[in-house]
Amino acid sequence: MKCFVLCVAVVLSAGGCRKSQEQVGPVPYVNWESASVMSNGIRIHYWRTGGVGKPVMIMAHGVTDYGLVFASLAGKLQDDYDIIMYDARGHGFSSKPDGPYDLATHVEDLVGLIKSLGIEKPILMGHSMGSGTVTLAGATYPDLPRSIILEDPALAGEIDYLTEAILPEWKKRIEADRAMGKQKLIAEGRTKRHKGWSDFEYDHWAEAKLLVNANVVDVIIGKALSNEDKTYPKITAPVLILKADADEDTRTRHIKAASVLPNGKIVHIEGATHQVRLDRPAETERQIREFLAGLK
Repeated sequence: MKCFVLCVAVVLSAGGCRKSQEQVGPVPYVNWESASVMSNGIRIHYWRTGGVGKPVMIMAHGVTDYGLVFASLAGKLQDDYDIIMYDARGHGFSSKPDGPYDLATHVEDLVGLIKSLGIEKPILMGHSMGSGTVTLAGATYPDLPRSIILEDPALAGEIDYLTEAILPEWKKRIEADRAMGKQKLIAEGRTKRHKGWSDFEYDHWAEAKLLVNANVVDVIIGKALSNEDKTYPKITAPVLILKADADEDTRTRHIKAASVLPNGKIVHIEGATHQVRLDRPAETERQIREFLAGLK
């Protein structure tokens, strides 16, 4: 596929406009397509690995991240799948309106992206907020996905503490991260927030924090991210849930919550935290490949 040059007029701590595909990110995806479409009234940016005849897999990231947080996983799967990693509204290089940022709006953005690109029956994968997006998409449009993969979705009320009361402080933290600049963010990520990642992953994580609109955290309003008892029964596509490690009682609650899926499977990944694919990349890849191979 043709590689599009992306130049975004965003002043970061390093300053200036991104002038080449190399500046979008490290070498492994310089030949991936970088482009945008209009969807649901805004511009949605995405990276695409490409490949004629390959099953399409669309990856939806978590809140305050962007599409390239999936770069390592996409690099491993790209020989077999045509992978699209998009920036949700307010994130990365997509439009950043003041709102709305509710989950239903994210779903319509995703559906519009799929229609704009002429994709039929994609595999949908989502992490955290992105798992909420693809879950609601699968429940609202049951015929849309071929299958669904959820990376550490909220289950059994485990994010009920995320209430509107925390939004002001959360937004201040996002603004503070942006003011900190990329190198300081990376240093803090290594020592305090996400220990044990590679330089490649810290680079993406920090860049995402510099590009995000703080209002994206409004997605928690209405508790739509922890609504599995209403959405899961409506999903007809096969679903794989990859959950972070947990004690036996918590695993039991998760399994019970997932049991309402008509065609679902839940796997707890030992040693993984919320960022399952980054904490246990090999096991994540293995579980995804086995799940998708079993559907052929």
